[in-house]
Amino acid sequence: MPPREDDVDQNSVRRPVVDRSRLRPEIRRMLEEADRLGAKPVEEQTPVEARASSEVRLGNHWGVKDAFEAIETFTIAGEGYALPVRLYLNPESSNTILYFHGGGWVVGSLETHDGALRALALAARANILSVEYRKAPEAPFPAGLDDAERALRWLRKNGEARSLDAGRVIAAGDSAGASIASALAMRARDAGAPLFGQVLVYPATDLVNPTESRAAFALGYSLNKTTLDWFAAQYLAAGVSADHPEVSPLLATDHAGLPSTLLITADHDPLRDEGRAYAAALIKAGNQVTYEEWRGVVHGFMIMDRTTPAARQLIGVIARWCNELWSRR
Repeated sequence: MPPREDDVDQNSVRRPVVDRSRLRPEIRRMLEEADRLGAKPVEEQTPVEARASSEVRLGNHWGVKDAFEAIETFTIAGEGYALPVRLYLNPESSNTILYFHGGGWVVGSLETHDGALRALALAARANILSVEYRKAPEAPFPAGLDDAERALRWLRKNGEARSLDAGRVIAAGDSAGASIASALAMRARDAGAPLFGQVLVYPATDLVNPTESRAAFALGYSLNKTTLDWFAAQYLAAGVSADHPEVSPLLATDHAGLPSTLLITADHDPLRDEGRAYAAALIKAGNQVTYEEWRGVVHGFMIMDRTTPAARQLIGVIARWCNELWSRR
């Protein structure tokens, strides 16, 4: 339900009261602790400050990282920018996931998602190429998406030399990274070289239209509306319209011919409804879609291993879906 307002002190200062009763207990406790700490909101920081604080905040969501023997961090040269990537290499498999981290197109990094991607590479028994795409507002849309396309081109050109199956790449991402992955899938389709699959975890798919979930979970559920609005303003700093189909994939006129899709939403997430709508649009266009809405969780739960077992449970679901797709084709 939407936040309601109540008097909470003798000076009649009105503050929102949120209903967290249907959240998993461990996630409710995490949010209550965040309330007590009262950290400065992302949107009240400069982008540089936001990145620095997010490296700590997001990185601390993961507990003990799994040991992983073969990890290589390097850069892909070209176009005036050395693109950092990290390869989680599984010598027993050629199956490959191309991953884009979340963070509102402004924050997040190879490091903030390192714990989750180690776990995913092990669970899927696959290789993962994680991409450190450029961030807004210094590099607004389409810089991050262009970097994603560059990483895909590199993988298709160089994958065989590293025993990576570049012909059956699954693009994946969470939040803003899922938005980038979905736009990359459309670019790859239009170029005549479609992706093999895509995994979209609570994606941002519509930066234009209000939804019930954006109103219902506007404050107090991990990702606030004011933060969402700030992220979008940074991403569109070059003046691109929010209804551009590579910014808001839900608003694209053609959803046909896209790869098999696993799409995940969280039920207490302002992005929930646009994720639901994108799954419906893909299905309507004739694509193969597996859609799951996870109950009692909030935006970002995939990297919250320190807080909730749902993080590794979701990673297990993603791993099984990827392996099933690879095995049947």
